[in-house]
Parts: sequence; structure tokens; C-alpha cells
Amino acid sequence: MFDQTSEVVLRHELEIAARARQPWGNINASFFVGNYLHDFSLHRLSFSGGLGVRIFRGFNVNANGLVSRIKDQISLPRGGVSDEDILLRRRQIGTDFRYRFRLGFSYEFGSIYNNVVNPRMNRF
Repeated sequence: MFDQTSEVVLRHELEIAARARQPWGNINASFFVGNYLHDFSLHRLSFSGGLGVRIFRGFNVNANGLVSRIKDQISLPRGGVSDEDILLRRRQIGTDFRYRFRLGFSYEFGSIYNNVVNPRMNRF
């Protein structure tokens, strides 16, 4: 298993996702599971979700998050990794969890008639 330069392994994955869009905003969620077929203890589970709420016309508040349990990192290099390599993302180190949360807003502006074609521009 160690000190190999190449290996072929099979993996299978399943992802279930749902998304809904309403006049008040939108919501989405997804669940992901995957593992290597030669060793079922090497797996990854992830759940992510998001919510966007329309405060008033054009202004939205958005939040999304992700939580992952990671036990499938078989391609990591053996030995130590320098801080410089980690910061520059040239090499990775092992981890068991990954999580992320984002909060933001967006504002869209323009005419409510922006999908209307001006007939004077339609000569040909």
C-alpha cells in the first residue's frame, strides 16, 4: 500500500440533491456518499445546504454551509510537508473533517421591462 507510484482503484458515489425556488427566495440541499470498492472503510460523507431570502425586490440575503466526514485520502504523499507547500496549496495534509459556512447578500438592479424587445431595433 505504501511506497507505490501508481495504483488503479474503483470508487462509487451517490449524490442526492433537491432545490426549490419560491417568490420569497430559494432553498437547496444535497447529500453525498462515496467509497472505494476495495476497502469500505475508505469513505466520504458530505451534507450541504443553502438558503436565499428575498428581503425586497432585487435584494437577497444568502447563507450556505457544508459539513464533510473524510476518510478516503489515499493519494496523500508520505512524509512531512512544509508550511510553504501547504500555504501555496502545492501539497495537502490529511484531515478527517471539512466544514464551511458563508453568509452574504446580493442586489440585482435593472428595469422590470428588460425582457421586452424594442420593436424599432427589430428591422430585419
